[in-house]
Amino acid sequence: MFLFTDNVKFARRCIPQNDDWQPCRISSLAPPLAVLASELFDGDSIKRTDIDTDGHWDYLFMVNRSRKSQYDILSRLATSGHELPDRVVCCAGSGDEFHGFKSRSWKACEGNIHLSAFVRPEREIPGAAVGFMIASVIAALQTVSSFDLRGAAPVIKWVNDVLVRGSKVGGVLARLQTQGSITESAVVGIGLNIEQSPPVERGPFVPRVAALSDFTKPSEPCSHPDAFPRLLKYLGNNLDILGQGHFTELLDLYRQNSVILGRRVIISEDSQTASGVIARGRVKSIGPSLELFIDGIPEPVMKGRLRLENDV
Repeated sequence: MFLFTDNVKFARRCIPQNDDWQPCRISSLAPPLAVLASELFDGDSIKRTDIDTDGHWDYLFMVNRSRKSQYDILSRLATSGHELPDRVVCCAGSGDEFHGFKSRSWKACEGNIHLSAFVRPEREIPGAAVGFMIASVIAALQTVSSFDLRGAAPVIKWVNDVLVRGSKVGGVLARLQTQGSITESAVVGIGLNIEQSPPVERGPFVPRVAALSDFTKPSEPCSHPDAFPRLLKYLGNNLDILGQGHFTELLDLYRQNSVILGRRVIISEDSQTASGVIARGRVKSIGPSLELFIDGIPEPVMKGRLRLENDV
């Protein structure tokens, strides 16, 4: 895997084992790399190196502070006709204009993971419409589960959040570019609170926010350098599973780790008014497109913001 960074100190927090960094000019890179690097970095001078990995990813761009959302940069380039290198990961130590699902504001704090990835399957992938998001949220869940949380078990809150003890510690995004039944490319984004609980607007749908380190023992490490390589591995594994046609395997994991199955929920379009409630009841099952089947509701629920009834 080829690594690029504007700050070696931050890069060592992402990939601690490498120390052989060489000067590099963006203008000297091949066009697909140069186009992306010029969007991610300020200036022409950066550092580069390469390491042996498990083969999931070919390129990793590490930006100490990003002036824009890397997820948005990848999405814009992917849909505007620019050629991008395949199997790319971007990460930022902190930054501006970061956001969550449906552009909801999200503060990018130092010590947390802000990861975006681009892949170019260029083939038909069963379940792709929701599969890339599912693969990503499970990767976040697996990363959280890999730490000793003193008895707490992370869960998935529909549709794309990871909770620990009722507090949100992460969320994911996914965007596909398709041509008919062919998935040409996909961009995924994962935010995980590792060392800091970011200041976000809380409300009925996000009543509590926390960092992973809030739940681990002080004597056991839980930091960005501990979590980032694990997330890279889990995300790569899950995207391979999806690409090999095993969407149902990922869907089963999503269902098994869902916090809403069998629970009473309220789904709204607008958190401020009672008229915004579009469904209320016990969740019976989650369909293959992540639609919710709710007691007393004749049609599956496909959209809306969900809160557990006991969190009201």
